[in-house]
Amino acid sequence: MISQNVRERLNLGANLFAFSHGIDSTALFYILEEAGIKFDLAMVDYNVREQSKSEIESAKDLADKFGKKIYTKSVFLDNSNFEKNAREARYEFFGEICQKFGYENLI
Repeated sequence: MISQNVRERLNLGANLFAFSHGIDSTALFYILEEAGIKFDLAMVDYNVREQSKSEIESAKDLADKFGKKIYTKSVFLDNSNFEKNAREARYEFFGEICQKFGYENLI
């Protein structure tokens, strides 16, 4: 399911998976795991949905079950330009984690 080129690239370095716990993200988690790709997780809680706290806890449980590190951040953003601000907060967080812990690939 993962092309040979992508698999080779991901196997060369440390991988950080930007995880949302949505359907697509969860499916990709299992695809990567089944393919033997090593990765850790990063997840941002924007505090806009009631279930976000339980999703963070569920993601922590999933990471623990599969022996993965998980980095989480909770942010509170202004509603004006929310999508832009959320994207900036997310990429800043992922960049910090990659730099601090030596991740070479952001999935």
